[in-house]
Amino acid sequence: MNARRNSGLFWLSAVTVAAILLAACAAGPSPSGGGGGGGGGGGAVVHVAILDKDLTQEQIKGEILKEGSLVVANWTYTANDELVNQFKQYVKSEYGADIEFTYEGSQAPSTYLTNLYAAQKAGNPAPYDVLAIEENYWAEAKQNDAVADFLPSGLVPNEKLVLDQFKHIPTSIAFQSTAFPAIVYNKKSAPFIASLQDLADPRLKGRVTLPQPGDITAGGFFLSLAAELGKDYKDPAQMKEVVDWAVQNIGPNVLKYTTDSSEMQQLLRSGSVDAVSFWNSLARLEYFNGYPDTALLLPKSIYPANGYLWIPKGAQHPVLAQIFINWRLSPEVQFPNAWPIDHGPWSELSEGYLGPDYEGHIPDWFKADYATYYPSLDQIKTQFKQVDWDAYNASSKEWQDYYAQQIGQ
Repeated sequence: MNARRNSGLFWLSAVTVAAILLAACAAGPSPSGGGGGGGGGGGAVVHVAILDKDLTQEQIKGEILKEGSLVVANWTYTANDELVNQFKQYVKSEYGADIEFTYEGSQAPSTYLTNLYAAQKAGNPAPYDVLAIEENYWAEAKQNDAVADFLPSGLVPNEKLVLDQFKHIPTSIAFQSTAFPAIVYNKKSAPFIASLQDLADPRLKGRVTLPQPGDITAGGFFLSLAAELGKDYKDPAQMKEVVDWAVQNIGPNVLKYTTDSSEMQQLLRSGSVDAVSFWNSLARLEYFNGYPDTALLLPKSIYPANGYLWIPKGAQHPVLAQIFINWRLSPEVQFPNAWPIDHGPWSELSEGYLGPDYEGHIPDWFKADYATYYPSLDQIKTQFKQVDWDAYNASSKEWQDYYAQQIGQ
């Protein structure tokens, strides 16, 4: 999520007709490049499934000029302003268009779904064109018939670079592979932290933060704690037992329940707390910002909650939405080495390999240490557990509400 890796890990005729179609496909955009799907080749034709149209590059430019703006719902990255700047430059360079680009950031993505459902119920257009948030929110929105089909699309050739395990064709595709809620802690002041249950240690009294109820930051924490306690996250009764254990045992050590990343950074840096419950990328961000004692507790069971890109039904700017999705999947954006940002913000934006085509893009300044902070592609494929998001969504509100009640929120 991000501000969203790792100390242990700390470590994307019939013959004639056929010939014409093949030529058109060959002339269309190919993966990678500065985002793929560039503005050249005016006669090239691509199929845009969400519009159910075949468009030439000149027609694509016309659609972009007609749409003129884009709204993306995401998180509070440190480099959000630069991301906006880079995408606007890309659209200008590739398509000759100046666009308005609104990039909304929140650490509580459920608010986006609330707004989306309200618009849907009122018969209004969707308030967002792209949602770039955790996978569980896509699953929920899909159950509520709020997600548009758009893949495969000639406007998203970079989809081919991403492993199948990170795709939900035709509705969504991951832009992260290794994001998960975790415990970020000071290994110098609290070297004894080796498991989530260690957060109950009396030495941590008043020196821990836990997530506020309701969103996936809290959900991910309780998924991992349930695994440690031998409980089934699909069973709300068992999850209430996990909540009870946390409130009774870790609760006395909690200074504050928060999902505000900047607040947690301040508390860690000032020495006011020893451990915070947030996303794995916070450990990288703090390390690169000059806090080498910051470490990541690697849970025994890692349940990733990766960010997925999807387009809501009723999106007002579907062509620019796909241009953005394709750009976000490009190796040059997954590994924003040329951007004028520091290593910390870089480490927030880059969240693991989406496929083998991304492996050659590690910057020179990080090649020696990359494997210390990020898993290998093989580890991503084999060691990260898959969450049954339908089952999670079916039960989580019950035990999250219970969590809120137990902590008086």
